[in-house]
Amino acid sequence: MFSTKTAVFESSSNKYMNAGINDNVTLKEVNVMKSPTGRDYLEITFEDANGATASLTEWKNEKNQWIKTDEDLQRRDNQQFGRMLQILKCYFDSIEDVELNTFSDMINWVKSKLDSVIGGKKLLRLKTTYDNKGFIRVSAYGTFVEPMDVKETQIVLTGRDKTVRPEFKVDDEKSVDPLAVSENDVHSTPDNTIVEEKKDDLPF
Repeated sequence: MFSTKTAVFESSSNKYMNAGINDNVTLKEVNVMKSPTGRDYLEITFEDANGATASLTEWKNEKNQWIKTDEDLQRRDNQQFGRMLQILKCYFDSIEDVELNTFSDMINWVKSKLDSVIGGKKLLRLKTTYDNKGFIRVSAYGTFVEPMDVKETQIVLTGRDKTVRPEFKVDDEKSVDPLAVSENDVHSTPDNTIVEEKKDDLPF
């Protein structure tokens, strides 16, 4: 039986930041997770004063058509770890020298460092952009995060930062550089939209 008296209107409290430079953002949570196929990944989630979120997701770099040599792979690892240090330097005046041999070691080290500062609710400035699939993500280009008390911001929007949601077709089969997509596009979320959280968009 269907009745207007018993009908249920379901909603989700999940909402997401607008693309651009967002002020008064805090670190919400840091999770080391595993995909259904066993791939480890790191997800760092930020939240603004209104509860809107944006995430940065990091996956292990592997050789492919864009990463062909050991030098290419090391360069991508250096860039990836640089993004992690950029976040950590918002909280720590100095960071001890470390050499982490595996991706798993790296993301667990990052999580342990960030977990210790979540409770402080330090205010940050964060750059978010659209990915190629039309979802919001934390930008991976240039300076993307800094403390709010920085007097002269170093965060700028560049030509690579998409602040207008791109139009795309579901059946598009364009070849896309994984640096621009696979490292951060997964687990990103629609701009300023309240939706049911999806768990089925992992790259496996």
